[in-house]
Amino acid sequence: MSRVVLVRGRGGPDVLHVVQREVPTPRSKAVRIRVEAAGVAFGDVMRRRGVLAPPGAFTPGYDVVGVIDAVGETVSGDWLGRRVAAMMPSVGLGGYADHVCVPADRLARVPDGVPPAEAVALGLNYITAYQLLHRFSPVRAGQRILIHGAAGGVGTALLELGEKLGLEMYGTASSAKHDLVRERGGVPIDYRSEDFVSRVAELTHGGGVDVVFDSIGGAHLRRSYQTLRPRGTLVSFGVSGDLSRGWLGVIAGFWPFL
Repeated sequence: MSRVVLVRGRGGPDVLHVVQREVPTPRSKAVRIRVEAAGVAFGDVMRRRGVLAPPGAFTPGYDVVGVIDAVGETVSGDWLGRRVAAMMPSVGLGGYADHVCVPADRLARVPDGVPPAEAVALGLNYITAYQLLHRFSPVRAGQRILIHGAAGGVGTALLELGEKLGLEMYGTASSAKHDLVRERGGVPIDYRSEDFVSRVAELTHGGGVDVVFDSIGGAHLRRSYQTLRPRGTLVSFGVSGDLSRGWLGVIAGFWPFL
């Protein structure tokens, strides 16, 4: 048997239930992974609370790391016993389980010596951060960026990759996490006690930043926009700030930009 986490209903951690199911069998072009670590993302929390949640009970989880213990009939047996990372084929669904089946073409080898928990952290978070920095808003050494939620998963990935690119970085975070932001090359801004728009203006001597990475969304975007230099770029990649207001709040926040 294999354990699976099911979300039943909408709410807090109490809606998470561990159930037993038959161990799945991989289809012809898929493999089965014995999961050692599953990524936990804020998107899982959003779905648990009912935002973008599928109807009925579901299993959350974007990505996993584990060892392949079975392969489909058209997959090479050389994969057996290999430690791999994989994104779940149904985006954001299925990873919280002892065993998962994924297409063989979605696998990435995990080098020996890399702990599973560290390897899974490189999946969703670092892929997202890399795409943001290199595809959606290509940046150059010396440019300034503002990262909201800089102590979160994608936020810390942005800081680490941004430091390697030679960026000047500012990040909003609670005061307890300021050392984490500093250690990764960023200048922390306390979003609870400081007005980040005024603080960015002060730190940049009125010049503003080249790019803002905003995972809060909604009405927060308007204030992020105020920190940009002329012709700067505002990148929205989340709606965490509007969870309690539902989709109406999200749409209302975006309305000035439509």
